[in-house]
Amino acid sequence: MKIDYRKLGKRLKEERKKQGVTQEKLAEYVNLSVSHLSHIENGNEKTSLQTIVNIANVLNVSLDDLLDLDLGKRSMYLTIREIDLLFKDCTKEERKILIDNLNY
Repeated sequence: MKIDYRKLGKRLKEERKKQGVTQEKLAEYVNLSVSHLSHIENGNEKTSLQTIVNIANVLNVSLDDLLDLDLGKRSMYLTIREIDLLFKDCTKEERKILIDNLNY
């Protein structure tokens, strides 16, 4: 798989703006210079996987969304966000069933 850094940067920028986070704040949260973050968002500079993970964590988005992974069919793995949504609407019994299935 090859990372399309322009698409990645575009998605980062869109998500950052959607959440109302400035470049300055995001750069501060992930320990980058504002100019480096700007270059990443514009697709002019490659970055490490660790930096992408850090940004994803701060913005609370999944890596597969940011990297636009072509997984074909829906991945069999749930994101933490999806699991959290499932648990919010569950009774205690339903949570136990989910936990049992997750541990299986």
